[in-house]
Amino acid sequence: MTKLENFASHFGLRTSKAKVGYVSGGEQEIAVLYDPTVLTVLHAPGGSNTSKSNPRFDGEYYIDTDDDRIKEVYKHYRPPLEVKVTVKASEKEFRLIVAHTKSKGIFSSMDMVHLERESRRNRLKIFAECSWIRRRVDEWLDKGHQVVVMGDINDGPGMDEYEMRYGRSGVEILMGSIFEPDRLLRNHAGKPVWGAMGWKPSTVRFKDRITETYINVLIDHILISSGLKTSGQVPFQIWNPYQNDNAKPLKTDLLNASDHFPISINLNV
Repeated sequence: MTKLENFASHFGLRTSKAKVGYVSGGEQEIAVLYDPTVLTVLHAPGGSNTSKSNPRFDGEYYIDTDDDRIKEVYKHYRPPLEVKVTVKASEKEFRLIVAHTKSKGIFSSMDMVHLERESRRNRLKIFAECSWIRRRVDEWLDKGHQVVVMGDINDGPGMDEYEMRYGRSGVEILMGSIFEPDRLLRNHAGKPVWGAMGWKPSTVRFKDRITETYINVLIDHILISSGLKTSGQVPFQIWNPYQNDNAKPLKTDLLNASDHFPISINLNV
């Protein structure tokens, strides 16, 4: 947190304060940077230590992901960050959940040997993590809060054949049931379209280890509840310089900064 605030101070960013939640088990942490003159941000975890269906994000979650009528136990390797955001000017608030769910990538030779098994296991873990986050979304909605879920979900509609086997993606789990339209989280990116270079829009381009060709995928998302309104003519943007003209002047900086392209949304709160 201190390093992020020092980074913001060094570059004169108005988003000068940082907030983190539970410590992750790896080298990366989830954090939010915000403008303290505009917002108040508090770590506000939900769930219960005694609940198996809606536990805290640093606990254990029980769910039957493989349809064998036996619940498996899952843990977040990198627990999502939950914060209560209050807009100082209006005193309105919403709940923000920032997530980085399980990657579906195959990164080792041993994984390649067991490609089928590892791919299926990764897919089921994404389902479990997204179901767990959706439980929290439902908790906040039941309490009358507006909700934003954002981050690297490592998934999206139509991402791979393993999703086709189960008929859904993790992002669709996060968004909610079409039979409860008032509780859906809206995805302003729209439905991606498949083309010669992969999906459009996309937030990442990577080299496939099998085909050795580059492919575009949409795996970073911002989802908002129905009570949150957007502002501006173009409230939502994916800053992909290959697909967004507004991002082209920033192409070099964007490519140097990350292998993902950032997403922005303007909220009228």
